[in-house]
Amino acid sequence: MTLNNQPQKTPSASTSLLAADLSEFFEGSPVPTFAIDSDHVITHWNRACEMISGLTAVEMVGTRNHWRLLYSYERPLLVDLIVSGTIEKNIDVLYRNKPRRSDVVKGTYLIEDYFPNLGENGRWLSFSASALCNPEGKIVGAIEVLQDITQQKNAELALQAAHDDLEKQVEARTAELKQANTGLTDANVRLKTSFLTTIKIFSNLIEMRAGRLAGHSRRVAELARRVAVRMNLSFNDTQDVFVAGLLHNIGKIGFSDEMLATSVSQMSVETLTIYQKFPVHGEQLLMPLEDMTSIARLIRSQQERFDGGGFPDHLSGDNIPTGARILAIASDYENLQNGTLVQRNLRADEAFNLIMRGESKRYDKAVVTAFREVINGITNPDDESHVELFTSQLKPGMVIARDLIGQDNFLLLSADHVLNERLIDKIITFERSWGVRMKIWVTIPARENVTSDEH
Repeated sequence: MTLNNQPQKTPSASTSLLAADLSEFFEGSPVPTFAIDSDHVITHWNRACEMISGLTAVEMVGTRNHWRLLYSYERPLLVDLIVSGTIEKNIDVLYRNKPRRSDVVKGTYLIEDYFPNLGENGRWLSFSASALCNPEGKIVGAIEVLQDITQQKNAELALQAAHDDLEKQVEARTAELKQANTGLTDANVRLKTSFLTTIKIFSNLIEMRAGRLAGHSRRVAELARRVAVRMNLSFNDTQDVFVAGLLHNIGKIGFSDEMLATSVSQMSVETLTIYQKFPVHGEQLLMPLEDMTSIARLIRSQQERFDGGGFPDHLSGDNIPTGARILAIASDYENLQNGTLVQRNLRADEAFNLIMRGESKRYDKAVVTAFREVINGITNPDDESHVELFTSQLKPGMVIARDLIGQDNFLLLSADHVLNERLIDKIITFERSWGVRMKIWVTIPARENVTSDEH
């Protein structure tokens, strides 16, 4: 199918396209956006379109050459299929095996695709199109919006590579276990460690869109774990709280950058309504994973208040899962300091005092007591077996006691990794490339006697 490829510099039907002048809207948008009329003639081509394509509005408006934005040959775009009324007929041909209709806005189609000719190394784009109708409901044009999702896609590919690598490791381990049943306990421990590592990597990827929140979920998870230990929760319940802390913001993955950057206290009523759905969305994302059912429940209930004034289910008191009550304090303590809840970033002592004032109202008194003891430095006796060493003091067989965090606040190695010569050499190489001197918390075998002072 073609678009009558001769440029049309004659006046188009744009005067009937919209009653209001959209120029200000188009030019004010930082997102590449263009519109065509019922004759497939470009009526609007904003500055962002010019920047991503190198094609100016002067040479594009009044023509049917909008295909040049994405392709080196003439072919219909989503807006053309909408205007011609052939989208249901041709979308399978032009966009096979790609996302289709938007579940949010009726009549809008959303596609993701890779374009190797854009930029130096190609770009992933998300582009959506909607019909423009006159008051009688007749389609008089269409609008298409593009968004660069290259960074997100690269992150997804990295996660998939990590997942594939993990699957290969699990398959290899399973094959070995079929041949010999010895070492079954060690194998299970390694699988659990790999699972937690994958969760931590995914948690990092969620936070990549908001640099100011890098490391937030990990800090929430660690604080929640320490409070759970202080309250003598079982190992499994403590583990669930920790994983829920890593994933507590998963329901925000569809939020816009603008919404992520807006503190809750500054949100409009409409935005707040969307925001309050994130615990439910988080639960829904995890529900297909049977082993994550209890964790999904904690994520759903993390915004409930002890006095019943929270959301989404208005639970109160002991009806709120204990892990969710812990998660509420841990996340609020962090969010008060990073500007997520209130416009100003509070100091740690200010955030602590606000938590204390919420006792028996927003927070469970027992959880507040454990939180206060953790913040005041009452530590777990198990920490006495951990020692902080310089990289030159590391030896094979030592176990990472705390997550090893590199530059940009991202995870290098998760706790419980057993060090070998290769990993030690890698850590030392990173240390040298960054020009910093690192100290690492490890658990050492009982027979070893290593001090934290380097001679």
